[in-house]
Amino acid sequence: MEEMSEAELEGLILAKDSNNDARFMLGKLMVEGSSTKVPQNENKGLNWIKEASKKGSQEAKEYKTYWDIRFDRAPNLEKITKNLNAIIDTNKSARACNVMAEINHATASSNKAS
Repeated sequence: MEEMSEAELEGLILAKDSNNDARFMLGKLMVEGSSTKVPQNENKGLNWIKEASKKGSQEAKEYKTYWDIRFDRAPNLEKITKNLNAIIDTNKSARACNVMAEINHATASSNKAS
């Protein structure tokens, strides 16, 4: 499959039968800078991913949740937990289950220290 440019992906997004997969893909390419046809722009890419997530893309929600865990300066644990539970309920993600177990373990350990 030929790589699409930023303009081509935006064309799919703006089309009458708007394509949510294109939103996610454009955002991911911008965040990661992994395309020769789409310039890296983390903020713009995250906005595309957030929009795709709000429009129902589970793939975008999962990607943004893991991004928040790794890179957000002040991760919102309540929101992350809510999203991980939704991901688990929707597609039974083993990765999301593992992350939830790690969060629960870390939270229980920190509560014992108090």
